[in-house]
Amino acid sequence: MEIRINVDRIKERGFPLEREFTGTELEELLRVDPPSGYRPTGPATLRSQLSRVREKDILFEGDVEMELATECRRCLAAAAITLPVQIFLHLVEGEREESAFVSAVDEGDGEVAGSFLPEEADRIYYTGKEVDLAPMIREQILLAMPLAAVCGAECKGLCQICGQNLNEGSCGCDRHIPDPRWAGLKNIKV
Repeated sequence: MEIRINVDRIKERGFPLEREFTGTELEELLRVDPPSGYRPTGPATLRSQLSRVREKDILFEGDVEMELATECRRCLAAAAITLPVQIFLHLVEGEREESAFVSAVDEGDGEVAGSFLPEEADRIYYTGKEVDLAPMIREQILLAMPLAAVCGAECKGLCQICGQNLNEGSCGCDRHIPDPRWAGLKNIKV
């Protein structure tokens, strides 16, 4: 899937971009390895605005709201979530300069956190007259997805002993976990 835009069409007053994603396109967009477990339940519309910030810089502001289905992480039942995604991208024409990279040498103070300067973190570099926004939009959507979805805030999950869905009713299992610090006392005979 591609969302190509000719940068010459973007003027100071901006360039609106609206794109409808079909269910098939969203499935392709959400396909990752390992699988995320999320499936789109319908189409979604990206509404965005591209504008010139400087002569060669472009600001992309957009939002998309997606309806997704997955399994509840507590009880494994079907869960539906609405995923609102706000996207802000700063596109800069040219190549990243070598001076923008920080030497990845550990000074003995711990791990090196990154290989770029903090002021370079939000910049996305492009070359040419056409830019494919799809990989950038895909990345923002994947970053916005929750790690674990639940069917509801009141979900009780599964019984640790028998696997009964506790939302459907109690199973009667003794789920009391004794404090291991006192476990030795149960063997004392009086």
